[in-house]
Amino acid sequence: MNQLNDFYKIIQNKYVDNTINNDSIYDKIVTKEKNAYETINRVIDFKNQQKKEKTLFINTKFSDIFMNIFKVLNDLLEDLTKFDKITYKQLKKLVNKKQRIIYIGLFMILCAIFLALIEISDNI
Repeated sequence: MNQLNDFYKIIQNKYVDNTINNDSIYDKIVTKEKNAYETINRVIDFKNQQKKEKTLFINTKFSDIFMNIFKVLNDLLEDLTKFDKITYKQLKKLVNKKQRIIYIGLFMILCAIFLALIEISDNI
Protein backbone atom coordinates (compact mmCIF):
# COMPACT_ATOMS: atom_id res chain seq x y z
CA MET A 1 0.00 0.00 0.00
CA ASN A 2 2.88 2.38 0.81
CA GLN A 3 4.36 1.73 -2.60
CA LEU A 4 1.13 2.76 -4.27
CA ASN A 5 1.02 5.97 -2.22
CA ASP A 6 4.59 6.76 -3.23
CA PHE A 7 3.75 6.05 -6.84
CA TYR A 8 0.72 8.33 -6.63
CA LYS A 9 2.84 11.13 -5.08
CA ILE A 10 5.44 10.78 -7.83
CA ILE A 11 2.77 11.11 -10.47
CA GLN A 12 1.41 14.23 -8.80
CA ASN A 13 4.96 15.69 -8.25
CA LYS A 14 4.32 15.85 -4.55
CA TYR A 15 6.94 13.30 -3.65
CA VAL A 16 9.71 14.76 -1.52
CA ASP A 17 13.03 13.37 -2.61
CA ASN A 18 15.14 12.84 0.50
CA THR A 19 17.74 10.79 -1.30
CA ILE A 20 21.28 12.03 -1.72
CA ASN A 21 22.26 13.13 -5.19
CA ASN A 22 25.24 11.69 -7.04
CA ASP A 23 27.40 14.80 -6.66
CA SER A 24 27.23 14.79 -2.88
CA ILE A 25 27.98 11.07 -2.75
CA TYR A 26 31.00 11.64 -5.00
CA ASP A 27 32.20 14.55 -2.84
CA LYS A 28 31.89 12.45 0.32
CA ILE A 29 33.85 9.62 -1.26
CA VAL A 30 36.57 11.99 -2.47
CA THR A 31 36.96 13.64 0.94
CA LYS A 32 37.14 10.28 2.69
CA GLU A 33 39.69 9.11 0.13
CA LYS A 34 41.80 12.26 0.67
CA ASN A 35 41.64 11.78 4.44
CA ALA A 36 42.74 8.15 4.11
CA TYR A 37 45.54 9.14 1.71
CA GLU A 38 46.81 11.82 4.10
CA THR A 39 46.69 9.40 7.02
CA ILE A 40 48.67 6.79 5.09
CA ASN A 41 51.26 9.41 4.10
CA ARG A 42 51.63 10.53 7.72
CA VAL A 43 52.16 6.93 8.83
CA ILE A 44 54.78 6.38 6.11
CA ASP A 45 56.57 9.63 7.01
CA PHE A 46 56.51 8.65 10.71
CA LYS A 47 58.03 5.24 9.94
CA ASN A 48 60.73 6.82 7.75
CA GLN A 49 61.52 9.32 10.48
CA GLN A 50 61.85 6.53 13.03
CA LYS A 51 64.25 4.67 10.71
CA LYS A 52 66.39 7.79 10.36
CA GLU A 53 66.43 8.35 14.11
CA LYS A 54 67.45 4.75 14.75
CA THR A 55 70.54 5.10 12.61
CA LEU A 56 73.16 6.64 14.84
CA PHE A 57 75.19 9.61 13.77
CA ILE A 58 78.34 7.66 14.62
CA ASN A 59 77.53 5.01 11.99
CA THR A 60 77.19 7.44 9.08
CA LYS A 61 79.84 7.56 6.38
CA PHE A 62 82.29 10.43 6.22
CA SER A 63 81.13 11.36 2.72
CA ASP A 64 77.49 11.34 3.87
CA ILE A 65 78.37 13.71 6.70
CA PHE A 66 79.94 16.18 4.26
CA MET A 67 76.96 15.88 1.90
CA ASN A 68 74.55 16.43 4.78
CA ILE A 69 76.49 19.48 5.97
CA PHE A 70 76.09 21.19 2.62
CA LYS A 71 72.48 20.03 2.20
CA VAL A 72 71.64 21.50 5.59
CA LEU A 73 73.41 24.76 4.77
CA ASN A 74 71.58 24.96 1.45
CA ASP A 75 68.19 24.26 3.10
CA LEU A 76 68.92 26.80 5.83
CA LEU A 77 69.77 29.46 3.27
CA GLU A 78 66.57 28.71 1.36
CA ASP A 79 64.52 29.00 4.56
CA LEU A 80 66.26 32.22 5.56
CA THR A 81 65.50 33.87 2.22
CA LYS A 82 61.76 33.34 2.74
CA PHE A 83 61.61 35.95 5.52
CA ASP A 84 62.09 39.72 5.19
CA LYS A 85 62.85 40.26 8.87
CA ILE A 86 63.87 37.29 10.96
CA THR A 87 63.14 37.22 14.66
CA TYR A 88 65.12 35.22 17.17
CA LYS A 89 62.28 32.70 17.57
CA GLN A 90 62.08 32.11 13.82
CA LEU A 91 65.85 31.67 13.58
CA LYS A 92 65.82 29.26 16.51
CA LYS A 93 63.02 27.23 14.89
CA LEU A 94 64.89 27.08 11.58
CA VAL A 95 68.17 26.01 13.14
CA ASN A 96 66.61 23.30 15.34
CA LYS A 97 64.76 21.68 12.44
CA LYS A 98 65.69 18.09 11.42
CA GLN A 99 69.03 17.71 13.21
CA ARG A 100 70.39 20.82 11.52
CA ILE A 101 72.20 21.90 14.65
CA ILE A 102 74.61 18.96 14.42
CA TYR A 103 75.65 19.74 10.86
CA ILE A 104 75.83 23.49 11.47
CA GLY A 105 78.10 22.79 14.44
CA LEU A 106 80.31 20.53 12.32
CA PHE A 107 80.51 23.23 9.65
CA MET A 108 81.60 25.78 12.26
CA ILE A 109 84.25 23.38 13.56
CA LEU A 110 85.56 22.81 10.00
CA CYS A 111 85.70 26.57 9.43
CA ALA A 112 87.61 27.02 12.70
CA ILE A 113 90.10 24.30 11.74
CA PHE A 114 90.68 25.83 8.29
CA LEU A 115 91.13 29.28 9.82
CA ALA A 116 93.59 27.86 12.35
CA LEU A 117 95.53 26.19 9.55
CA ILE A 118 95.66 29.48 7.65
CA GLU A 119 96.91 31.26 10.75
CA ILE A 120 99.56 28.60 11.30
CA SER A 121 100.71 28.76 7.70
CA ASP A 122 101.05 32.57 7.92
CA ASN A 123 103.37 32.23 10.93
CA ILE A 124 105.75 29.86 9.17
